[in-house]
Amino acid sequence: MSKIGFDAKNEFLPSFDMFHSNVNKRVMFLKLFNQDVPSSMKFSKEELKECKKFTLIDMFINKILKNLQQTAYIESPLVSVDAKLTNKINSFLKENNLSSIKARFTLKNSLEETSIETAKKLISLLENCNYSFFLDGEKTFKSFVVGKILRSNQQREVFINSDSIDIKSSEFASTKIFTFWELINSKKLNIEEHIDKAIKCIKTLEFKQVYLVYPKNENFNRHIQIKCDELEDSEYMIKLIPYSMRSTLR
Repeated sequence: MSKIGFDAKNEFLPSFDMFHSNVNKRVMFLKLFNQDVPSSMKFSKEELKECKKFTLIDMFINKILKNLQQTAYIESPLVSVDAKLTNKINSFLKENNLSSIKARFTLKNSLEETSIETAKKLISLLENCNYSFFLDGEKTFKSFVVGKILRSNQQREVFINSDSIDIKSSEFASTKIFTFWELINSKKLNIEEHIDKAIKCIKTLEFKQVYLVYPKNENFNRHIQIKCDELEDSEYMIKLIPYSMRSTLR
């Protein structure tokens, strides 16, 4: 689970729940990528369909090429040339043996700067990592959970902290959520450190409920309430929550 991404030759994508086929794994990865980038860099529904035919590195290259296929850049009557960007793109085309691109690009001012900026950002993203790209699993999973919470219709306040999510409501007890990008097995739990963190939170803060959230998988698909001798009072609760990521396939 630690690696989620790709390099020039391989894909490193976790297999769990509905994410066993390469297609589903790629869609999940790109949906998670989409949640933290500007709209111009997001992969569209039409582009996501290409996961059936292309690897992730090819998906990114195709998106770059799509944003370069603008005749306005070649035929613009304006004469201001961005030599640095021109060289950057030609270097990218040469590095990836993209012989189907006949013209060497001379990029001039045009009204379609958004497309060229998108290509530039995606090229930089790949070049900076030697044509590999990996998401931070912990950060990405937390962003996914936060997004789902914020989109729910329940009337409550949500506070996003560096390592947790706080939910406060006038109707229910305050809840603190810790997210973990880790596949756990309900029959062989090995998360003492996480549970200790929850106990410490209850003892030192005002929260009576602490949820430890993990990706839902075949070996962990139901809520589990943790009973601790240190928290005998029934008003305090620690729960392990399996969080489904199937919505990334919609």
